[in-house]
Amino acid sequence: MMFFQKIRITCIVLLSAIILTAAFFSACKSINNENSDNSVSEPASSQSGQTGDTTEPATQDYLDTLPADDYGGYTFKIIAQHYDARPNFPAETETGEPMNDALYKRNRQLEQRFNITIQDIAFEDRGKVRDNVNKSVKAQDHAYDMIITSMADGINSLSPSGMLADLNSLNYIQLDQTWWCKSMYETMQINGKIFYTTGPLSPFFYYTPEVFVYNKTSAANYDIGDMNQLVLDNQWTADKLMELVKNKNKDLDGDGVMTDNDFYGLAHDNGVAGQALFVSFGQKMTVNDSTEYFKLNFDDEQVINIINKCAQILSDPVSTYNGTLKKYAANSELTLFMDGKSLFLISAMNNIIERFRAMNDDYGILPLPKLDSSQSEYVTLGNPWGPCGIAVPAYCDDPERTGLIMETMAYMSYEMVKPAMYDIIIQQKIARDESSQKMLDIIYSNFYFDLDTIHDFGGSATLMRDCACGVKTDFVSNYDKIRGKAEDALKKLVDAYLTLK
Repeated sequence: MMFFQKIRITCIVLLSAIILTAAFFSACKSINNENSDNSVSEPASSQSGQTGDTTEPATQDYLDTLPADDYGGYTFKIIAQHYDARPNFPAETETGEPMNDALYKRNRQLEQRFNITIQDIAFEDRGKVRDNVNKSVKAQDHAYDMIITSMADGINSLSPSGMLADLNSLNYIQLDQTWWCKSMYETMQINGKIFYTTGPLSPFFYYTPEVFVYNKTSAANYDIGDMNQLVLDNQWTADKLMELVKNKNKDLDGDGVMTDNDFYGLAHDNGVAGQALFVSFGQKMTVNDSTEYFKLNFDDEQVINIINKCAQILSDPVSTYNGTLKKYAANSELTLFMDGKSLFLISAMNNIIERFRAMNDDYGILPLPKLDSSQSEYVTLGNPWGPCGIAVPAYCDDPERTGLIMETMAYMSYEMVKPAMYDIIIQQKIARDESSQKMLDIIYSNFYFDLDTIHDFGGSATLMRDCACGVKTDFVSNYDKIRGKAEDALKKLVDAYLTLK
């Protein structure tokens, strides 16, 4: 009897387990069905939410949520700075080159979707882009629908003078999404208005990060260890950089004078290098202020200490080479590094993409270092001088059409141009090993443009750069001389933005 009771209990337990399991899978199926409807979820994002991250949208095609209006053969006109070294447009046909073909296919799909023709209006001289937009807006002739040009030499004069439209006023454009540069949306709005942005819609966006490069042959000769592991272990800091470059200069030709015939620990161009190192140390040149919307960030003692720290690194006479000094030729710091006569280099990605495939020695790419290991993340400054700024002329006869085409183009660029540019060209052709690929993911995941690097209020960004590179000394007294001018220039920009529609 006891035996049959045990069997009965066992059967009841097994039956209960089967029922519970069936209920569980039924519930899972119900949840999956609910999540597989036609709604679009938020795209996955990186830790910083920047465009250039390596995540893909965890969603069905966003395009399904956008209208596919018929614009009756309208010509959508894009004016941009563009040439081989600064690409924004495709060739007239597919060429087999990944980025060109991605741009070409994107444009053809846009044309078919909206029954439009895309007209690419290219100028090598960014000054001509600026001047033509000025003339067009003043004449209200609607010569251009969209602009792609330098933020620091073009857009910085167009935006405060009322030549650009507020992108937030255009229907459909979602600047907080990963197919635009979210950091600009989060840090450059003034009273809810933003007049320019960037992102994968401009391929040159991927050329703009300021990065740290090391020569692997020289690194092995000096037995400096695994540079990539320093980054991953959170030990890639200002002090570590100073330790690694210390006393690396060598007078190779024995003439007693350090020239570009000799070997250096660190080479840079004094261009954006000082600003990039300052930002990588966790600082910003302009910060949001609740009452004035923005203020210059040069009064804090910690900020001054960091400028001096940058100067210690970038102007050390026994370890560094400044390529912009008058005694050197243009781009000499790049030639020096490529010839194996510099251990380290600070430069923008465009130089690496354009030149370094011809370099004989292997090289590695890193983010610029943190100030110290307590800093939460590595930060990459975007160089605003290249043609990656995206804007719309203030005179726009059909804002809804412009907004819809731009948003669709931006998303298609994220889906088509980004894989060609980032996954193929940068990750496979520029990065020469898997370790550098991981470093690039870090670089592009926390991408930041600063308002002062774009507008250089009263010469404040230039002064900070020069002091951070050791070209000038005593930032405090020099800044006091231009403080009024700098603050007035920032206030003028904010006031202009507040009145612009």
